[in-house]
Amino acid sequence: MMRKRTKKEFTDYNDYHDRPFGLKWGTAFALDELTQSIAQNKHLATKVVKELPQQSRFEIDELLQLAFLKSKTISIQMNDRDENGNLMDSITGKFEGLADETYLYIDTIAIEWDSIRNVSIIR
Repeated sequence: MMRKRTKKEFTDYNDYHDRPFGLKWGTAFALDELTQSIAQNKHLATKVVKELPQQSRFEIDELLQLAFLKSKTISIQMNDRDENGNLMDSITGKFEGLADETYLYIDTIAIEWDSIRNVSIIR
């Protein structure tokens, strides 16, 4: 026994009308970028930079001299903190022997001697 199907009709019950399909999913392609951005922000927010011990100027000078003579890459942790009180990322680069009374230069970045917390040679 076969039943006769009735025509499907949509009757508006209020003033809302959905957008046509072509416009409905126009933002769906940006979702990947959005989720990547959210993941990156979460990573940055939860990242903890380990606080290294404060070195003396003498220890810093010895490590810089060794890095310069052996042409090694160094990592410099600063005493600077972000707005949340977390230590900033270390600065890495080669020390080319450029320094004066106030600044040390790593790959053209001027770093104040007083703001250096720790220097280590990257092996």
